[in-house]
Amino acid sequence: MVNSKKTLKSNIVKKLKNTYCRLKPSKISGVGVFAVRDIPRNKDPFRGIKEQNWYEFKTSDFKNFDKEVLKMIDDFFVIEKDGSVLIPEFGLDGMDISFFPNNSENPNLKRIDDGSFSTLRKIKKGEELTVSYGTYDWKYE
Repeated sequence: MVNSKKTLKSNIVKKLKNTYCRLKPSKISGVGVFAVRDIPRNKDPFRGIKEQNWYEFKTSDFKNFDKEVLKMIDDFFVIEKDGSVLIPEFGLDGMDISFFPNNSENPNLKRIDDGSFSTLRKIKKGEELTVSYGTYDWKYE
């Protein structure tokens, strides 16, 4: 039991050493992701975030929802042209820091097809991480 607790604590320390970002108010829009230390090029600054299962819905499944919840679904998830939308198993309450990079025409981060991210260049401490929403959301093309 003591050894497993020691291993768990060691894993937590490793994750803390791999921390690159924090949420802060953004001049671009609302809340943004900011580097707390320099992040090398080709690095996934969100590596280690717990993966969730995603499920497909139609926007019609939410027709009786509160308008603010509908706005959040539109803000944080990609609603496809056919009205389908993928929602993670923990819904809006399960959003992690990777949901908060703001949109930019000159991003320093890209989203990979598997849902992970990679820095396009070295990102300096204090800099906001941005991504081009147009690369994965048709509304921004």
